[in-house]
Amino acid sequence: MADDMSTNSVFPLRLEKTYYSKGLFNITREFDHLVRSDDGSITLRLGSDESIRGYVNGRANINGTARVMGGARLRDSFQLNYAMGDIVPITFDAPDLPSHNKTTQRRGTE
Repeated sequence: MADDMSTNSVFPLRLEKTYYSKGLFNITREFDHLVRSDDGSITLRLGSDESIRGYVNGRANINGTARVMGGARLRDSFQLNYAMGDIVPITFDAPDLPSHNKTTQRRGTE
């Protein structure tokens, strides 16, 4: 089934207080492969509808995983459509997918 790739390509973000109030979130190690391997722009989709342009910072976390920053637009979307503690299914558009040598590019993963 073509649409059944959701188990590997959807990041289930639990909205914690900081994520909800600031419009950013950290990617867990299990899902870090879903985002670009270098710092730069990324397009994320919340649920199935809304598309938001954000920025990946691969150096923000000591463990080397990415932080995605969507600013006011992401914060507002979280606050309008979700409650703290909700799980938000996030996908990342294909042009922004990472290269295959991610592990050599992030801090803490050399």
